Amino acid sequence: RLDALARTVSAGDFVYIHFAGHGSRQRARDPRSEPDGLDEIFLPADTKPAENGTYPNALVDDDLGTALDAIRAKGAFVFIVFDSCHSSTATRASGAEPEGTHYRWLPEPFASGDVPDASESLAREATLAAEESDAGAGGMVAFYAAQTIEKTPELPLPRGDEQAKTYGLFSHTMLDVLAKHPGITYRELAQGILHRYAAGNFTKPTPLFEGELDRLVFGDTGRSSNLTWPIEVDGGKAQIRAGALQGLERRAILALLPDPLADETQALGFLRVRTGDPLTAEATPARYAGLNPPVLAELPASAVVRVVEKPLSFQLRVELSTLPGSEQDEAADYARREVERIAADEQLPANLALVAPGEQADLQLIVATTNELYPGESGDEPRLWFLPPGGELPADARDKPHSIGLADGMTPEQLSQLRENFVAVFRATSLAQLTELSELDRGKVRFGLEQQDANAGTPRQIERSAVPVLARGDQLIFSIDNQSTKAVDVDMLLIGPNYSIKHMLGLRFQRGDNIKGALGDIADAGSGLWRLVLVMREAGRNSVHSDLSFLNQIGTQTRAAAATGARDFGQLLKDIGGGAATRGAASLTGGNTLKGSLDIFNLEARPGG
Repeated sequence: RLDALARTVSAGDFVYIHFAGHGSRQRARDPRSEPDGLDEIFLPADTKPAENGTYPNALVDDDLGTALDAIRAKGAFVFIVFDSCHSSTATRASGAEPEGTHYRWLPEPFASGDVPDASESLAREATLAAEESDAGAGGMVAFYAAQTIEKTPELPLPRGDEQAKTYGLFSHTMLDVLAKHPGITYRELAQGILHRYAAGNFTKPTPLFEGELDRLVFGDTGRSSNLTWPIEVDGGKAQIRAGALQGLERRAILALLPDPLADETQALGFLRVRTGDPLTAEATPARYAGLNPPVLAELPASAVVRVVEKPLSFQLRVELSTLPGSEQDEAADYARREVERIAADEQLPANLALVAPGEQADLQLIVATTNELYPGESGDEPRLWFLPPGGELPADARDKPHSIGLADGMTPEQLSQLRENFVAVFRATSLAQLTELSELDRGKVRFGLEQQDANAGTPRQIERSAVPVLARGDQLIFSIDNQSTKAVDVDMLLIGPNYSIKHMLGLRFQRGDNIKGALGDIADAGSGLWRLVLVMREAGRNSVHSDLSFLNQIGTQTRAAAATGARDFGQLLKDIGGGAATRGAASLTGGNTLKGSLDIFNLEARPGG
């Protein structure tokens, strides 16, 4: 079919190819063509069993590269998405992944040692890179759900929704961002995907984005931040042909407007969304902003709705389970009772909910011995392990996740440590949720980040749409320039792999102020995924800058009543610090609330160097 496509396209055509399924690797037909001696392959639905170390009808990366070159040679633009993976060497399953989670990967059809030795590489195959081509060739953008040594999951989404269905995490996230932000560029789409991963505490896999990222997605020029939808009145309810994918999530507030060009000051009333379907919504009249619930039967035929308040849930969902066939049930029951006791403590500065095994969670706890998780390692006493939502473990035992011993019950000091760990994870994961709020014009507050290699050389700019690898000795250099017409408070926070938070900078920038500085050697502080969080808030009139240093915390370590209603950005940050609200709402209508924005840079630190 790709060959047929290459014959029919012409200059100016747009070609969208989306691969969502299983991937793997097999021995390269020409070992000299691959740095590791392996071909990356995509397996169609009618894949046959492997024979002699290869899948007979697999789509090989080299063949795909040739087909793409032929399509682009005709002058067509190609947008290609790979929601699949090819290996599982960097992480491995713990054996206690949430129910319904699967990985789009099949075993490699060869025995260890059957391929030439080669160093692992995180770089994508050059055959699929959107590199320079002959004059007249069409452009290209490529999105990859996972890097070469990672797996990509499919799981019930949206998480925590009773009506969730199984989707590929990457595909669902990409379409979710697109539906809520039409008319964006590929770079902005990539940034949105990484932000959503951070908000969901998905530390792996690491998506990769290549090509002409500053072009508009699908060539769409319909950028709009004020989307509206018509309604159909059914009794006392309003039916809307848009749903959670477009931002009409359960508990969202919608303004009823007389026509699509009206603003919120002309609202006829407000509705509250009652359902969580991805493509449709049902809403009922609500009292809001001083207006009584509207009478739907009296609305004009031209009436439309617009989202004016988004629901936010500052809650840490925790799952506690054991490995299949484990004999640690007694220790797990004890740990579960202690977690429930901590969650019920009204003085806990975090909102903690223990979910049933198999439900989607933000943090996964597993009760197991060290040698159960890492065969060959010493340790046969039960421990409580802190894992990310996917339940994957670092393959290298030297990078074991944090754990607490359970052999003789937890001491008061260990229980205090467990409590502090929950607070640390709650704060770190809740921060990322605020990426949904981008009301401040970030284009006028310029933030730059560069990577200076340990062996010197020219610093390289880091894009939000990339996840750079930092080696020990590498330096991060930042710059901030307030080109807006208002004073802006800027804070930088560094979230570590163990959920530590370090307040790196807190300054008020008047109009025209700028600064340049260094953040130091992050990789020297520990390997894993780090997140640099940039928080920008409009400065209130006659106010004093109040930085976010109160969010400082050490992170997980081993050592001796719900409020609702719209709040401004600063108050939401205080909620995270104190765990005051299980649910909140972010007003999108302006008014007297102070606007804010939060950006995240993902940074992968590697040992050695």
